[in-house]
Amino acid sequence: MFTLAQIEEAHSKVESGKGFPQFAKTIRELGVKSLETFVEDGSTNYIGDDDYKVSAPQQYAPLLIYGIANPEKFLADLRNHQQGGTDFFQFCKDCADSGIYKWIVDIDVKTCTYYTENGTIVFEERIPI
Repeated sequence: MFTLAQIEEAHSKVESGKGFPQFAKTIRELGVKSLETFVEDGSTNYIGDDDYKVSAPQQYAPLLIYGIANPEKFLADLRNHQQGGTDFFQFCKDCADSGIYKWIVDIDVKTCTYYTENGTIVFEERIPI
């Protein structure tokens, strides 16, 4: 089973969204099947086989999530992040400003899905892992 220390080691090598595919490959090799990240504080649950779960704690002071989703702004911010334009914290701030509450990465299906607080899907994309 994977540990939080192993995940943090893999994450420490990611400088921007550009490095996310390699991070996903690395944690998949550790046995992570999915992860759920909460924009409000950067906490993340990593899920493996048989409901095994490791949780990363709050990463920063809570952000206020804007109540109305703005998909156009979000997609522009996401593309900027994926091209290396922002770090994790800035991306989370941008998500909060666009009404994104959390995202879930399904490593087996190779998707990342972004949600509002009430569970509405704002965007889903395939991830290259």
